[in-house]
Amino acid sequence: MLLIWVLVGLAALDSEHLWLPDIVTLPGILLGVIVSLLRGDSLLATSSPPLSVLNQLLRLAFSILIAAGLILLIRWTYWLIRRREGIGLGDAKLMAMLAVWLGLAGAILAFAIGVVLGAAVGIAILSVPRLRRSEETPALTKLPLGTFLCIGGIISSLWGRPILAAYLH
Repeated sequence: MLLIWVLVGLAALDSEHLWLPDIVTLPGILLGVIVSLLRGDSLLATSSPPLSVLNQLLRLAFSILIAAGLILLIRWTYWLIRRREGIGLGDAKLMAMLAVWLGLAGAILAFAIGVVLGAAVGIAILSVPRLRRSEETPALTKLPLGTFLCIGGIISSLWGRPILAAYLH
């Protein structure tokens, strides 16, 4: 429930201000590491033999690198093509937080859900010309990826196991 509470707050902040504060994401990563070490696994992990603390830390570090690296790769590619920033570093920290809490598979699932939701909202905005030119809602002209990642994280934390099992089946 703590993760969902943090994700709801981050989603609201990002949708309103296009900002994911480090004061929330960095402690969220640290708290996720502590919870994962105490539990012995991530929230979505299947039953497996217990790992040593060093193995758990290495698995968490790998998950953080892959999840945050995915966002950083997209950010870098966008900058190479457009020569301007498209995704903030807060989104990479959010993905790192999701990777710690949900494991790599849960974070990738949250990313996939977030991208699909963001694309659907983007298409809806592009199809309504009045929304494209709205000056009082800047979040509609710049879509907040973090908000969609948070929604994907909530869905992944609640229903991630059945979704991943259905996908793998």
